[in-house]
Amino acid sequence: MLPYSTVEQLRYGYVTNQDYFFRTGIEKKPTNKVSVTALGFVGDEQAETFHGGVERAVLQFDCHYYAQLQQLFPKSASLFVSGGYGENLVVAGMNEHNICIGDKIAVGSVVLEVAQPRQPCFKLNHRFKEPTISRYSQDNSKTGWFYRVLQEGDINVNDEIRVIERPYPQWTIATVQHYLYIETDNLAATTALAQLPELGAEVRGVFQHRLESNDVEDWNSRLESLIKLEMRVVKIVAESATIKRFYLSRTDLGALPSFSAGAHITLKLPNGLKRSYSLCDSAVEGVYQIAVQQARDSQGGSQYMHQQVNVGDVLSVYEPANFFEMARDKHQLFVAAGIGITPFIPMIHEAIAHQEQFELHYCVDNIDDYPFKNELSAYAANIHLYTPTQRLDLAQLLNIHQRGSHVYSCGSPAFVQLVRDNASHWSLNNVHFENFSPVEHVDDSAFSAIITLSGAKVEINVTAKQSVLDAIRKQGLTLDSACETGTCGRCKVQYSGDVDHRDTILSARERKTYMTPCVSRCKSGVLNIQLD
Repeated sequence: MLPYSTVEQLRYGYVTNQDYFFRTGIEKKPTNKVSVTALGFVGDEQAETFHGGVERAVLQFDCHYYAQLQQLFPKSASLFVSGGYGENLVVAGMNEHNICIGDKIAVGSVVLEVAQPRQPCFKLNHRFKEPTISRYSQDNSKTGWFYRVLQEGDINVNDEIRVIERPYPQWTIATVQHYLYIETDNLAATTALAQLPELGAEVRGVFQHRLESNDVEDWNSRLESLIKLEMRVVKIVAESATIKRFYLSRTDLGALPSFSAGAHITLKLPNGLKRSYSLCDSAVEGVYQIAVQQARDSQGGSQYMHQQVNVGDVLSVYEPANFFEMARDKHQLFVAAGIGITPFIPMIHEAIAHQEQFELHYCVDNIDDYPFKNELSAYAANIHLYTPTQRLDLAQLLNIHQRGSHVYSCGSPAFVQLVRDNASHWSLNNVHFENFSPVEHVDDSAFSAIITLSGAKVEINVTAKQSVLDAIRKQGLTLDSACETGTCGRCKVQYSGDVDHRDTILSARERKTYMTPCVSRCKSGVLNIQLD
């Protein structure tokens, strides 16, 4: 029997920038009845012309998926509701595994034809406040699909929706996606899909291009793009002899992307380096604030910020990302050292806003003169200071893990590791940390790596003082990154060889296939890295 179901919701919407910093038509509202033309639901808008058209006229998504997504991504559970994916047709039980390319669908007085799978883009990551949801949707065939309209007419809520003709039972949406994204070297499938007339021209063209060029696409930019802003330095304040606070504002005076406590921004500096800095204040509208400490062994990031950046300069800034989010609970325990204090200032504000108890344990060089002293003095009753002569006893502080307590640490890798070691008896879900620099290993050795890109192989040498990421870039190759401390996973690559994994983001299963070249190294032999 061919699939059938009932229309639970009909949705259409207008293009907006509200709550986003790009144009989008994903926010749609329900209606009881809709007229359908060759271009889709009357009144439904798309942000870009290529998001619509006759082969993208109507989008359907299986609403059964939302309950699963709520379980998989609990922090975004409230956003996974019918209509969340921007679908026009909210229907249960019809999905990528039982709907095929070329299926003819009767619903109301309308006849539709399945044209192509939806190719998710980075905007879903913003929609659901989850940086991996676009890739998850693509890899797990939870994307929805587009129809072309064969017969115009009207649809009502509760109308039956039924497959009335199936010319290609072998080409389910999920099967097409398998050859589109996973088994990309299957010549027989590629040839067949390149010639399938009912398959939308956009996707059919991908398979045709593969036959002509023997090349496979890189989907990363579509799935993971971050918004890049041009921002002017409007103020610089010396917090101490080695720390400067920079105030940044958009050059176009537009609204800034919002962020939660613990977030950072990544700066692309004119000297070619990318550096990430915690946002250290959430109270000033229209301004991002970061604090930069000049490191004695700076590789060009903090040194450039301190010596080359002046008021009026314009910097390229990637939107906020957060790998150090707070958990909502009764008691927040912050443990910081030096410049590691920066994320805790907005965290204190957030704890107060949520009426959560908090205490800050802060290790400083001088109890009478330390970074952000004036701001922190407002919370003196909750702050405990420590110096080299009055040391913090982490074992005593973290001895008892009370229900409803979370501990957060930020500082040098050695300091963070001390906190983690002393909290080893805590639940892993209640221990949060952020390194502001990668772990130093004085016994690192040089090694060789073979980089494969588009079939070509290049051998590179990685010195003892150099990361694999830097060595790759020195060859003129491009590899995206963000934190460069092994905490975000943005630079992860496929590899083979004996790897010393030094990241804090990849699971044991992922480490069998991927490594983070910003911090991880080769233990022995030659490291092989695949960049495509």
